[in-house]
Amino acid sequence: IDIDDESLTRYGQWPWPRTLVSKLIVKLHNLGAASIAFDFVFAEPDRTSPAQVIPMWGDNPTVAKLKAEIDSLPDNDKVMAGTIRKTRVVTGFALLPWPGGGQPASKAGFATAGDDPRQFLPLYEGAVTNLAMFEEASKGNGSFSVAPERDGVIRRLPLLMKLGDKLYPSLAAEALRVAQGASTYIVSSSGAHGVESFGQSTGISSIKIGTFPVLTDFAGRVWLYDSGKVAERVVPAWRVLETELKPELISGNIVFIGSSAAGLQDIRTSPLQSVVAGVQLHAQLLEQILHHDYLLRPDF
Repeated sequence: IDIDDESLTRYGQWPWPRTLVSKLIVKLHNLGAASIAFDFVFAEPDRTSPAQVIPMWGDNPTVAKLKAEIDSLPDNDKVMAGTIRKTRVVTGFALLPWPGGGQPASKAGFATAGDDPRQFLPLYEGAVTNLAMFEEASKGNGSFSVAPERDGVIRRLPLLMKLGDKLYPSLAAEALRVAQGASTYIVSSSGAHGVESFGQSTGISSIKIGTFPVLTDFAGRVWLYDSGKVAERVVPAWRVLETELKPELISGNIVFIGSSAAGLQDIRTSPLQSVVAGVQLHAQLLEQILHHDYLLRPDF
């Protein structure tokens, strides 16, 4: 679901009021979305909430008269948290290579076989997290951070991340887990039963998400099977908000909410596209998992 330039023209600059985001969630939920994942982080309170707006108006008799009435209005963030709690929403967070930020909420368990997978993962030391009320209310919480290759092209997407000494799933992995109602990831590494490593610590070999076993490289990443631009993959957010979509467009599908707007700076380079919205890469990763259609490179 694309917060594209047309959607921004119709509804104003991002971030939108959380009441509008709540409306978007409700419409997608009512259309039967299997899960709804945000390729955004809601790190700060909504500036359009009544309690946030009033202090900007200054002190004068008119504001004093309005304040009592405005104080009784619902807080936008609490409205959105209530919506998230009633739906299958996956919140997203960004990982940082330096200390700082918060500790993301962990919504799933990890079962491991073989070598400890943490030794094969790059270390992140900080995170930009959502407001606690959103992560607490969500069904899933995953990192949308990706790292390009040395030439700036994104060819591999992680399913597993490490913050400090703790494991976290990616946004795409959580979207798939929540859609299936699964609770635990199963991570197989060198030394696990059935994993050929010839006595060496060759890293992670697969991650099972619900009923889907996903083959990975040594660091829990999947090679992107890039299909390029596919128009049917994208629905502009304004269409969801303003029109009656056919239920089959959303029903049973895993839905990502992200942006192709250049001003929101989530633009990446993939093997087939010099300019692509980052959220498209998460969607493509899930497509190849759902279709069992991979680019495979043996660990040897």
